[in-house]
Order: sequence, then structure tokens, then C-alpha cells
Amino acid sequence: MEYYFADRKSNILGVGSTDGKGEWRIDNDIETQSVDNRPAVELSLDIHFTNDQEQAVNEMAKATNFIMYQDEEGNGHQMVIESVEHDSLGHIHSIVASDAGNDLINETVGAFKADKPYTIADYITRFTNDSGWEIGINEFPDNVRTLEWTSEESSLARIIAVAKDFDAVLSFGFEFVGTNLVKHVINIRHEMAGDSLISFEMNKDINNIVTHLDTYDMETSIKAYGAVPESTDGSTNQDPINLVGYHWTDPTGQFVLDQYGFLHDTIAVQKYSRLLSNSNPNPKQSDWNRVKTFDSKSQAALLQAALADLKKYNHPNETYDIDLVNSPYVPLNQTVHIADENQQLFLSAKVLSIQRSRANHSVKLTLGEFAHETVSFDERLSELANQMANMPKTIQYYPWLRYADDDKGTNMSAFPSGKKYMAVVYSNKSSVPSDNPADYAGKWALIQGPKGNDGVGVPGPKGADGKTSYFHTAWANDVSGRSGFTVSGGDGKKYIGTYSDFTQADSTNPADYNWALFKGDTGEPGPKGDPGSKDVPYPYVQLSAPVSPKKGDTWWHGTSLKDATAVQRYDGSKWVDDAIAQAVLYIKELNSIILNSAEINSPNINVPFQHVRIAGSGILSSGSLTLNGASYVISGNIEDNNGKPNGQIYHTEVNPDGLLSYITQTDGTTRMRTSRISMGVLELTDLVSGLGNSAKYITST
Repeated sequence: MEYYFADRKSNILGVGSTDGKGEWRIDNDIETQSVDNRPAVELSLDIHFTNDQEQAVNEMAKATNFIMYQDEEGNGHQMVIESVEHDSLGHIHSIVASDAGNDLINETVGAFKADKPYTIADYITRFTNDSGWEIGINEFPDNVRTLEWTSEESSLARIIAVAKDFDAVLSFGFEFVGTNLVKHVINIRHEMAGDSLISFEMNKDINNIVTHLDTYDMETSIKAYGAVPESTDGSTNQDPINLVGYHWTDPTGQFVLDQYGFLHDTIAVQKYSRLLSNSNPNPKQSDWNRVKTFDSKSQAALLQAALADLKKYNHPNETYDIDLVNSPYVPLNQTVHIADENQQLFLSAKVLSIQRSRANHSVKLTLGEFAHETVSFDERLSELANQMANMPKTIQYYPWLRYADDDKGTNMSAFPSGKKYMAVVYSNKSSVPSDNPADYAGKWALIQGPKGNDGVGVPGPKGADGKTSYFHTAWANDVSGRSGFTVSGGDGKKYIGTYSDFTQADSTNPADYNWALFKGDTGEPGPKGDPGSKDVPYPYVQLSAPVSPKKGDTWWHGTSLKDATAVQRYDGSKWVDDAIAQAVLYIKELNSIILNSAEINSPNINVPFQHVRIAGSGILSSGSLTLNGASYVISGNIEDNNGKPNGQIYHTEVNPDGLLSYITQTDGTTRMRTSRISMGVLELTDLVSGLGNSAKYITST
């Protein structure tokens, strides 16, 4: 990346580079973009200089001068240097700069009321008059609005307000001819919100996920007040608008407005009421009440404001800290996906800010607006539940769900992000879904259609806010759902209940769910096989010993093959230890392993050997080969043909400091020959005469 430094007249004074190829070496450059600070971009960087360059760097990169560069997406940036820190001893000149468009904060514009509809370019040109800025890219050439402002504000704040009314995003750029700056431009673009189709997975792209839950703002009912109505008779003792006397019926039945002006959530109160108990599982009173004030000027507007607030806070607030390891560049406001399969946590999130360093080749994303991922397969699960209800009661079936790029199962994954096809099958083999595409053959269904051709036309008016569909699941002991009802897990339950709506909280009313049997009663024992029959051996995966096993059956100790701790085979009278076949090994973490006498316990490896013949000779040796972190060592004794030590000892060691090798005389102490390489120096030592303390050596370096 190259950074151009210019004076206030836009004359280029120098060029810095993050790859060391320019006149000035740039380091620790950090570019920050934020949805809260758009259209402005912030930049900080360090410039390295020599004694001969000290005066030049002070002149080139002083406060109020410009820095100009073009990013990887082709956008031009002109920044104004706002602060400077000059370190003469360390030879580092550090600067902080912000988007040159911030100069518009120094211009003030007054109240304005449009006399007719104008385009966004008309408004921005009016409010940046004489500033030197021109309209560049304009993706809203024909849209018009009639806008009004009643107070003074900065030119920058005004054009941001204009962009908000047009649902547009602004950015500041520049145009060069050669090295001459010829134009400052304000670009007007559509919001780039959308799905990036980028997923981050735990233990791969994510170091850690910290989940925060709090109930500080929770409410299950709200008493809402609006603005004070304008007086018609000149009186000043007006009360604010409330919802008393206003009539409204929620089409879903979840929210109820009472005669006292309280708006209630009838489902949330059943889940969070202080009257909740085993004897009162569905309370309808003791709400979490909140009194709030809005700026609504009518009861209708106040009702909608209160309803939106209640939907937002009718459940505990859930936020996440995501420690990303690898972050590609993702544009602001784009959606990314978070997956932690161990927690069964699947989230979507928006990119709220970006910190990018070209010198350090790093990108840091700040994520927000988290939402639990939902997949639109409600109908398929309902169909699956109905099929399960008609299955024999003696069979336990498990739903398997996988995603892929096509209807052949290509690049099959447990995660939906970026996948076009989905398959749901039910199996009595295992509760762990298969990763073999053949097991899903004929079950693949398209869930993402092809991308349409880009069209050319005039953007239509902004649509109404969309709604998020939520799929709810509950479990119970009977078909009515009232016995043993729970929404926290199906262990030990026989019936599953499902429904979909637009509310995130699970209903605690069993009547809201469609119930189906998914675990039948234990069937009668089958007939005992004939002695010596050739029945296929049956594998058991369970914690306790199987009842009435047959000879050849295998018992995996655990609740699934993933957590099995041992495997045994029934020999006809008792369970005996058995080996685990390589084909069914499922290893996610292996702390250490012992192979015969060798031990592998990363980062340490120890391989002892006994009476091994040294290649090319008739000499035997016993010793060990070890890897201890960053040190590699082979050492041992020299033996005769019968495997008896002759007293000679050898040792070879390789480590970050270099290489050391020696072999002793038969007394085990006198070094016969050594060699050592350390920090690029080779040292050789040879025995000339004598033994032990009288030995003489020649050493060469």
C-alpha cells in the first residue's frame, strides 16, 4: 500500500509504502471505519526516518497536511493530519488523520424548507457550496424528496441527514491526473447491507465466545406515555398522551392492551412471572412492569412505539464477545455467521466497525446486532414428526440434517452458510448425523435459488420492516403436551411439539404446539435365537450392560460413538475387552498416545530402542530418540555383537542454538571426537593422544 503526502495546495511532498519499496517506510497503519461515524474514515500510522530525513518528515507530515491513498476496493481517500507525535530518538514520526470530509464540520448551514421535491445531489450541492466538493458517483440520480430543517447545524451533519432521508451512504474521495489532484468528490451509493456468506467457526476462526445475559431492561408489560399535546385553548397544564381508552386487538393474540393503558405480553408473563411454580405452570399475572416515555404525538403512534419496545425487551438481553483469529475484510453492515457446534450456538451478526492494517496484514472486525440463526425447514420437520408418529414403537429414530452445494451432497456441511441444498432424513442407526453424502441420496432440496441478472432501473420506495420467523420446539410426556411440559430439552420425553411465529420467546402454553410421538414404548423381547445361528452381531451404544446379548455382540460404553470410552465383545458368557476398528474412530482431541514402547505426547516424543543394528556395520546400539519441544536428541551406548555395552557413549542434539555431537572412548568419559555448530560457527575437536585426564586434542573453529 502506498500513501501520498501533500501540502494544503495538494502538491505531493513524498510517498510512503508498507512494503518498504517507497522513499518512506510506513508501519503500524490502522484504518478505522464505523457505521456510527460514516462517512468519515480515521487513519493512524508510523513513518520511520533517518537523521538526514528528520527535517523533511516534519515538513511532509505536519498537522493540516493531507494523506491520500486508494484502498483495495478502489475507493480513493483524502485524509487531513490532525495530530503529530515526533520521536527524535526512536526515529518514528506518528500521525493521526481523519477523512478530509470532516472539514465540512467547520461550515454552518441554516434552517431550510424545500419549495418542491429535489434530488439528493441537489441538496448536497446546496449544503456544500463553495467548499470545493463535487458530486462523484451518484446511484440516486432520479429519486426526489421534499425535506425541511428548522435549525442550524454543520454542513457535514446536514448532508449526513440528507443521506439518511434517501437511505444512501456517503463517502469522500478524490481524482488525480498523474500526480495532480484535480477534483474532490462526494460519492452517493446504496447501502451495501447484505449477506457476505462468510462464516466463522469455533476452534478454527474463533478463539473464544463469551456470552453475556442480563435482565436489566426486561419487561413483560409496559405503561407508555407520549408527547404533551398542543393546547387548543392556550392552557399549559396538559397531560402527556397515554393508551387509556385506546382500542386495539393483536391479530396474533400474544399482546393485550388493558383498560388502564398497560400493554401486556401474555406469553412472556407465563415464562417469567414471579408466580410461576409447579402448581401454577402458566401464570397470567405479576408482570415485569415498566413505565416509559416516547415522543409519539398520537395514541396510534404511541401504541406502535410501545409494542416495538415490548417485543425488544420481553426476554433477557443477550450479547456476545467474539475473539476472531482470522478476519477477512468484510464491508460495513454486511452479515457474517458464527458457529459453535459444541454449544449448538449459531448466530448472524452485522459488521459495525473495521480496523485494517496493510503493514501488519491484519483485519479486526467489531460485530453487533446478533441474532440466532433460523433455517426455514419448518414444514419438513413437521412432516418428519408426523412420520415418526406412525413408526413402530420399538424403534428409536433420530433426525439427521445436512447442507451441501448441490443435490449430490458436494462439500456437505453441518452449517447452512453459503449452501444451496438441504437434506433431512431419519435414522435408527445413531443420534450422530452421518457425514456420508450417500446416506442423504434423494433427500436433497434446493433452499437457495440462482442469483438473478443485474437490472437497470429506478429504486422503488423503502418497504416496510420485515419480520424474523422463529421455530419453537417443546417436549412432553403425553400428546396434549401438558404432562411434563418443557422447552429446555427432550431427555426422557416421548412427545415433541413444534410451531412457528414471529416472537423470539418460546411459548409456555402447550396448546400452541403441534404434538407428535417421537419415542415409543419398549417393545416385547423377541424370540431367542437358535444356538449357533449366524445372526449379524448387534452393536450396543449405552452406559449400562445390555440385556440378553448374543455371542459376537459388541458393547460401546457411552451414550454415542463420539463419547465411547471402551468397547467389549460378548463371548457367549461374559463381556471381554475388544479392539476399536480404525474405520469408526472419531477423534477430536488426542492428548497423548503410547505405541508399544514409544510415547507421543505433543510437543514431546520419546522412542526408546534396544539392540538395534547400526546401518552399514555389525555394531549394535541401545538408546532413545526424543523430541522435547524444540530440541531433538539421539543418545545411547555402543554394544558388541552380543548386545553388551562396550563403554562408549554417543550423543547428538539439535536445538535452536545449533548442533552438538560427540562420541566417547570406552572409559565413557574421554571425548573421542566432537563437533558443534552454534550461531553460524563450526567447531571441530579430535583426540590426538592419551586417554582420560592425559588426553590431548586439536580444536578447529
